Amino acid sequence: MSQTSTDREVLGKGVKKLAISVLFLFAGPILIYIGAGSEHPIIFLMPGIVFALLAIVFIFQGINLILDSMFKSNKTR
Repeated sequence: MSQTSTDREVLGKGVKKLAISVLFLFAGPILIYIGAGSEHPIIFLMPGIVFALLAIVFIFQGINLILDSMFKSNKTR
């Protein structure tokens, strides 16, 4: 049984997605916190909620890409 090598291009894409998600992980809760204490909360709450959801999506995609780079064989790529 031969061991498959890691696809470095796909691994790089996955790490890049995780790095982008870190920005959203911090920006989302900060905007939600600012929006909760302001007079016009919709200005900060809506982008904060969107950023928080984007963080979840980017984390899922990044981890999925990293796992694909390690465990998918050349036949399924």
